[in-house]
Amino acid sequence: MKQYVIFNVGDYSFGVDILEIVEIIKPNKIVKVPSMPQYVEGIIDVRGTSVPVYNLAKRLEIKSKAETQKIIIVELSKFQLGFLVDDVSEILKIEDDKIEKANESIRGIKRKFIDSIARVGDDMIIILDLKSVLTIEEEEQISDMLTENN
Repeated sequence: MKQYVIFNVGDYSFGVDILEIVEIIKPNKIVKVPSMPQYVEGIIDVRGTSVPVYNLAKRLEIKSKAETQKIIIVELSKFQLGFLVDDVSEILKIEDDKIEKANESIRGIKRKFIDSIARVGDDMIIILDLKSVLTIEEEEQISDMLTENN
């Protein structure tokens, strides 16, 4: 059994292993950075560290519904990265037998970001692999951007 942070983007419920998350914050001032892909909102300052912020709705190519949002901060190999989501709803313990690998029938969300599907009661929660959200080139681009801004 693992614990997952459950959050919403548009009409979808997502989960991420709680061990991948550093913290969840309300968005503060996001500074735009030129020449970044449209799904990169910019960078924020988190206790003296520049953290790039990805708009998860834009990255997954789904419509956001939120007026207020949260940023989920995760630790990647070289730096921290923030994901802008509509809302964080709960922390949920999900038993391993309730989780199955995602099959090809899932449409409308970038498949490569999906790790598995959890069935909780009548709900289905899409478990994301946040580490796959960045390509190697994007990781290098962000690493270079952070070097320039620090």
